[in-house]
Amino acid sequence: TLRNHVIKAATFEGRTRKQVVSDELVEFHRTVAGGGVAMSTVAYCAVSPEGSTDGRTIVLRPDAVPGLRRLTDAIHHEGAAASAQIGHAGPVANPMATKLPALGPTRIFVPLTMRRTRAATEADILRITEEFAAGARLAAEGGFDAVEVHLGHNYLLSSFLSPKLNTRDDRWGGSVENRSRFPR
Repeated sequence: TLRNHVIKAATFEGRTRKQVVSDELVEFHRTVAGGGVAMSTVAYCAVSPEGSTDGRTIVLRPDAVPGLRRLTDAIHHEGAAASAQIGHAGPVANPMATKLPALGPTRIFVPLTMRRTRAATEADILRITEEFAAGARLAAEGGFDAVEVHLGHNYLLSSFLSPKLNTRDDRWGGSVENRSRFPR
């Protein structure tokens, strides 16, 4: 139950330079919650280092939980609920910053980074599915009341939905049912 119908959407805050919660991020969301919103959504928490956009987003791992708890406690203290947007950047990840190859449903060229992605293997898909589950559990442990799964902007899950980006011919590509299997 929320105190009203106003929800702060997940928008880039630019306050997680070291992949963990900072004092500036806590103050930003505390101020938003103190302003009367019903729920403040913390933007982009990667489910793995590989899923980070540019190496400056929160990565949901056990050592992040104390900071997440501090953040959600501040939001709750102001009377609002806290939501975490979780996701995997996939093709949008910047391999120069993350030091890991960007993944896509297939090998695709990404103009943003001027590089090609690595096609996700069956093992990658199963691993990342587990990382989403673990990320959601860590968000709950960190005190979040809700999670929002990032399913847009050509990030990994939305890229699997795209018939232009996903040209696979296995159970993860082709029909709408197959392309939506991973996101579901």
